Order: sequence, then structure tokens, then C-alpha cells
Amino acid sequence: MKTTCFSLVLSALVSALTLQAAPVSQIFEGVTVNNPAQPAALNAEFPPGTPWTLEVAWDNADLPLDSSPNDANYRLTTLTITLEGTSGNWTTSAVMDSASFTLLQTTGYHEVQFTSGFGTDDHTVQTIGTSDVFSVNLTLGDPTGTAVPALTPVPGSFDLADFGASVSQSYLKIYLNNEGTQYILGGLGDNPVGDPDLTVKSKSGTTLSSGATLKLPATKVDGKTAKTSLTLSNDGIGNLTGLSAKLSGPGKRDFSVSLQADPLAPGASRKLEIEFEPTRPDKRTATLKLTSNDPDRPVFEVTLTGKGKGKGKKR
Repeated sequence: MKTTCFSLVLSALVSALTLQAAPVSQIFEGVTVNNPAQPAALNAEFPPGTPWTLEVAWDNADLPLDSSPNDANYRLTTLTITLEGTSGNWTTSAVMDSASFTLLQTTGYHEVQFTSGFGTDDHTVQTIGTSDVFSVNLTLGDPTGTAVPALTPVPGSFDLADFGASVSQSYLKIYLNNEGTQYILGGLGDNPVGDPDLTVKSKSGTTLSSGATLKLPATKVDGKTAKTSLTLSNDGIGNLTGLSAKLSGPGKRDFSVSLQADPLAPGASRKLEIEFEPTRPDKRTATLKLTSNDPDRPVFEVTLTGKGKGKGKKR
């Protein structure tokens, strides 16, 4: 897994010397990811790449509810989750008698977990679609064992950048039943929970392997342009970024490509348009190189071929 960055908004920071009650709030953001445990009825409403926001707050002057040598549990004063569904936002808040967060320290591993409680009645909106909301959990994991400086007193804010190197172990889960077998899964920030996976398909829907050949129709030299397209999809569980398309080879001037370079969220797809306008007769060949942050195939190559018809003017 690559080290990835995630977006965190920190607000209302307080001094560690403050003795008065002082609210501390933090907002976490991310997107949902591919998840076979998500109920099928919710896939259309919250497909992979659905943005989510989780706001949590606590009183920095409060003592822990309980603590041990390895963990400390604190009461939250706010826990609100919003999913930006296809038909509108879904939002629920925790009942504050139940919402809490835990700091955990074990040998070589630290963890922070925010939770809404464990029951349908612990939420202001108790259902999502036809499913009950059993629990909302955000877990931040740090295998370096450095992210949580102390269990007590609770820090005014966490240096959440310390979790950046292990964002693949940090995730949001909205549990939809008591057994925890169905849940909506989300990752933090722009590249959540795992690696992206670039899939390339021809206009006919055939999945291409890197090194495949794509043949465009024979076209008159200095005549009309032949066009086709490829569909680029992200079948992984992290955002596909750095996507670019470049041409090389002897016929690179005979082809042109057009690609929107914005990131591809998990499950999203985009068209890459290809045009063939031969500058000289006979067979023309170029190599299309697609680069991205796909760790398995950082460079994906497709050989483009086409035939120029007619005498034309050689260039």
C-alpha cells in the first residue's frame, strides 16, 4: 500500500493549559469505497466515491470515563455523519449519552476510534434506506506506535498527520445490523483505504491488457478523421490520480488523444478520445502511454495502428 494523504479539517484548538471547559471539534472527510458487505439496496444511493463528512466534538476539560494502562475512553458532545447520496444528503447524529471515543496504545500500535454507540436508538435518524443504523465508527490506526502521545489527559487535538503513513488502516464504518455483517465502508480523504486499479476497455467493451493493439479504420491522407475511444475505470478502492496520456513512436503525429486529468474515484470511469488523421500513406503506428498512481501498472501501454489511404503529401 502506498502512503497516501487525507483531508482533515481541525478547528477550535485549545491550549493544554486551559482549565475551563473548552470544546474541541474535528471534521473528517472522505469517500465511500467498494464493499461487498454493503446492502445491494444502498449501492445505487451510495455508490463508491460517495463523499462523507464526520464531525466530532468533546469537552477538553472532561476526565476520561474510564482508563487502563492501554486505553482511555472519553465522552463526545457531537458526532454527526453526512453521506452525500445520489438523491440527497443523509445525516444522522449520535445520542450524546452514548457517543464516545477511545485512545488505545499497545506495543507497536496506536489507535483512535470515534463511535456513536451500539444500537438503533443511539441515533437521531435510525434508518438508512431500509436498513437500521446500528453504529457509526471512525477508526484511525497507526502501526508506528507514535500517534497517541498520552492516554490522559486527552489532547486538545491530535496530530492526525501521524496517521498519514497508515491511512490504509484507517476507515469509516456505518454498521447496519447487530452482527456487523452489513456496513457502508469509507476511507479518509482523497485516496481512501487502499490502492487504485486502472482498467482500460475498448469502445466495444473489451477489457484490454497493457501492450494490447487498437486498430483504427483506414483513413484518407489529409482527409476525414477516424475516431474511437477507450473507457478508463478505477476498479480499486483508492482514488486514481496523476492520470495522463502521451503518445510516442514513429506515427505519433498521426494520432491525437484527449483526456480529462481529474482524479477518478473508486468505481468511476472516464472516456479517452482518440483520433487518427494520417499525414502519410501506408501503416501508421504510435504508442499510447497511460500513467497513473496504480501501483501494479503505473504505465499502461496501448499500441495504436491505422492505415493512411491515397498518395498524400509525405511529411
